[in-house]
Amino acid sequence: MPPTAHHFTPVYPLHEPQHSFRSKQYAPPRKRKRQQGNDDDSDDSDTNVEPLQPVQSHDINDSYRVAGWPENIPLPGSSFPHSPAVKPKGRQLSSDNLQKELAGLKPPLYVPPPGEQDTTPSLRRHHLSVLTTILHTSLLKHDFVRAGRAWGMILRTDIMGRPLDVRTHGRWGVGAEILMRKFSPENIIDEQLYKKTIISDEGFEAAKDYYERLILQFPHQKTNPNAISSLTFYPAMFGLCIYEIQQKCRLAYERTRKDSPEVEHSDSELGLNGNQEEETSAIKRSELASAASLAARMDELMLSPPFDTYPSLLQLRGAIALWLADLYRTTADSDDDDDENKERASMERAKARRCLDRLKAAGVTAPQMLMDISD
Repeated sequence: MPPTAHHFTPVYPLHEPQHSFRSKQYAPPRKRKRQQGNDDDSDDSDTNVEPLQPVQSHDINDSYRVAGWPENIPLPGSSFPHSPAVKPKGRQLSSDNLQKELAGLKPPLYVPPPGEQDTTPSLRRHHLSVLTTILHTSLLKHDFVRAGRAWGMILRTDIMGRPLDVRTHGRWGVGAEILMRKFSPENIIDEQLYKKTIISDEGFEAAKDYYERLILQFPHQKTNPNAISSLTFYPAMFGLCIYEIQQKCRLAYERTRKDSPEVEHSDSELGLNGNQEEETSAIKRSELASAASLAARMDELMLSPPFDTYPSLLQLRGAIALWLADLYRTTADSDDDDDENKERASMERAKARRCLDRLKAAGVTAPQMLMDISD
């Protein structure tokens, strides 16, 4: 049986909702019924209203209205309204006149003369110049420990509340040189011969870590393409890696030559020569592995712009490709390795030519030595 209406009727009687004072206050007023007399009066008042006059439109050819110039003010002259009105130039205040006007105020304002101003910035600059002198003097004397201390104090110097920018005046290169020379090299065969050119492994690692920090701190920005950024630091770091590889190989060759004594018997001499050749080939293979690792890192970097068109990186990658081609040709142990290395050498030469072609496309002249070797 379907439910009927009486099943849903409330049990208690419904009351009218009670309105609060606020709801009564903001309730809309009720309209009262108008009487017949009021309606007649309203009709009479409507008939007495004067008709509206049509608004006169302005003349579109009026030059004053088009130029936005009121008619009660004379024209400014010149070629108005085809050019803006000439504004009278105000009197430019010089420093002396400005000081006089400030002194004439009540209360007066006085500008201290240059000799009585705060000398803190000049003292900081003098302190910076003294530290720079100590730095370069220590570098000339090969006192890299003291130069490192002066360099650290320069980095902690603030000028006008701003830290010193390491990129200005080529300071970033000085910092890398100090880190490379700061650590004393070990296991040196002839210290008198190599004391000015040998760099320790700790120095190489410290300098490379320094370049990595600079690359992260100063990335390349399209809004300021001429600033010193990672485009400048990457070629310097890769050049340092090349120097490290060549130094290790040079020291290994020198150590091999020093360790082979002179003998009188021919059989012993042949045996020693064989051992020396094996050590030499091992050194070349190590050099090849290090150079190939460096080339792979450069290829990964140069996949994305702006590094793929930067002239310094292109020139450096072309030189490394020619270097690898020579190493591939001289490190073959068998005929199979010889064929494989020849193929890799030809690939590296082709890559070197592509780098040089991209240099030409960028309008940069490649070194003649690279052009001759790549042909």
